[in-house]
Amino acid sequence: MITSSVPGPAVAQLDYRGEVWRKLLHLFAMVMPIGYHFAPRWLALSAMLAAFLFSLFADICRLRKWSIQRYWTPITDYIVRPKESGGFTGATHILFSGFVCLLLFSVPAATLAMCTIILGDSAAALVGRKWGRHKFTHANRSWEGSLSFLAASQIAAFLIPGLPLWIGITGAVIGTLVEAFSNQIDDNLSVPLVVGLFAHLAMLISSR
Repeated sequence: MITSSVPGPAVAQLDYRGEVWRKLLHLFAMVMPIGYHFAPRWLALSAMLAAFLFSLFADICRLRKWSIQRYWTPITDYIVRPKESGGFTGATHILFSGFVCLLLFSVPAATLAMCTIILGDSAAALVGRKWGRHKFTHANRSWEGSLSFLAASQIAAFLIPGLPLWIGITGAVIGTLVEAFSNQIDDNLSVPLVVGLFAHLAMLISSR
């Protein structure tokens, strides 16, 4: 059944409170890279695939205005950005990235990829929205936000088991640059896939 819908908070400008709630949910995604190290690979992949498919289903319900969406829109309406109202959300993108990274890359590389986008993007959004005064790209990025992305994503470089420190630090820099200039491609896709590929190849080369 398809029902009509009245534009709600999701079509308005997402305020800072909504951004905070959105990034708290974003940080909850840390269960993915943490789970890489504590769950069997097949179980982690299965769980992420299931989560991705559910998020994709929720997006399709929203886009098609199916009545079943009423069960979750009271929550999601307040954290969906205006630019996502006509497409897939960041949650769907990041769950897809989490699945693909673990499928294709080593565990340390996949962990770095996801930690970079989760920690870095959360810091960049919260700092950039409130204190970002110096813009430098057409994607409305700020120096304050990007430096916060870099600082937060560096944390993973020191904590991931089996990851050489120089790869973690370089990956954080690469992730910051990709995020800063991502425009046509959602950074929840571009950042983890690029960082994960770099870390995976760098570890292969350094181990020879």
